[in-house]
Amino acid sequence: MSELDFFLDKSKLVGNDNQILSSTEFLTFLEKEDFEYVNVPSFNQLKDVQAGEAGIKNALVELDYAIAETGTVVIDSLNENKRLATCLAEKLFVVMPKSKLVSRLNDVADFIEERTSDMGGYVAFITGASRTADIERVLTVGVHGPKEMTVIILNDL
Repeated sequence: MSELDFFLDKSKLVGNDNQILSSTEFLTFLEKEDFEYVNVPSFNQLKDVQAGEAGIKNALVELDYAIAETGTVVIDSLNENKRLATCLAEKLFVVMPKSKLVSRLNDVADFIEERTSDMGGYVAFITGASRTADIERVLTVGVHGPKEMTVIILNDL
């Protein structure tokens, strides 16, 4: 099984929608959708907004790394608006250049050390939509993060 297949399998297990697109297909997708927050440096796309009391309906962010063994995305969230957008969006869309896929958590250790060595560093690990349960084991989705998550894998970056 390839690393990408492993990532897709793990990501699907936690309820994520995964789409594999070319850069051209992604640009077409970007034109059709209306995101409230966008941070996709690979395409020079930035639409910054601070989340208010109403939250954010949908956000689109580019990850820094993806971990195949867990289906997790890793995002440097030092920027407060980016951190709020990834936590408060009802629907979170994550752009994953295929070149940013690594096998294991240990493969991002240097990145984490670099980004968090200064006070105030913040790296988020997001594996899927937020889930929590109360004492009666009633599952609630979206309490501590997005209700839905889509990973857009760019197969040519």
